[in-house]
Amino acid sequence: MLKPLVRVFVVCLLAVLIGGSALAQPAQPDLYVTVSYIKVLPGQEDAYRAYLTTTAKKLYQELMAANPSFLSWSAARGMYQGMEHGTDFDYVGAGIYSGPPPEPGANLDAIYMKATGTSQADIGKKLAAMRTVVGTEVLRYRAGVRTPGVLKEGDFRVVNRIKIKPGMADEYVDMAQTVTQPVMAERIADGELKSWSLWSRVFPAGVAVSYDGFTVQYFKDLASAIKGLDAAKGVQAFLKVHPGRNYATYVNNGRDYSDMQERFLMQVVALVERAK
Repeated sequence: MLKPLVRVFVVCLLAVLIGGSALAQPAQPDLYVTVSYIKVLPGQEDAYRAYLTTTAKKLYQELMAANPSFLSWSAARGMYQGMEHGTDFDYVGAGIYSGPPPEPGANLDAIYMKATGTSQADIGKKLAAMRTVVGTEVLRYRAGVRTPGVLKEGDFRVVNRIKIKPGMADEYVDMAQTVTQPVMAERIADGELKSWSLWSRVFPAGVAVSYDGFTVQYFKDLASAIKGLDAAKGVQAFLKVHPGRNYATYVNNGRDYSDMQERFLMQVVALVERAK
């Protein structure tokens, strides 16, 4: 048997080795999403949607196979945009990457030919005759409950654009990660919605932009998306995962940290996702 002093030394050595091993584990790269806002040219709605659901899906499957950091791509059509944004965009394309997204404009002709039988340049010409890209942005994933394979074509996406109040960015993100995320996980487990995530804007960003990021919620049908989350169930979920904490304080903190600028509803029409 080991003597007491030796046992203490062995235990301490193991703790150091285990701790060192844990510290040596590479950190998981941040997730980023590139978002493109699309305006369809007059008379091209049917043609562009057909492109998204056929050719584009094949192309993005091949792009994903060629790039291990490319996790998912989706295209969604805007709904009920109102007078303020009724002419801004018709579709939103989103690509999620593990780590920084690839540089735009790369020569991917071999992948285009393999996926579509058409050159990259010819696909570009075809798209130019159907739609215009009216805006792009890059955002970083900050919190969420994402499970590959859960989202489907036909799901409804509710996007809430958020403006964080001056000096409150750290508090807002910390609350999202430590308080809101487990609450949303509980609500997803109960079937109230399918997914929730928070993204902060990387480019463009700054005091001049109208929003700093957005939350994204996915629902299984239009009725659920329009109804939104049940306030009473939100209280129940909060008290279940944060027993002893004050729900009113949580709500007030949210109001102190940020303002919701706009809410959009979209339906996913095409989706390609990397398996687990």
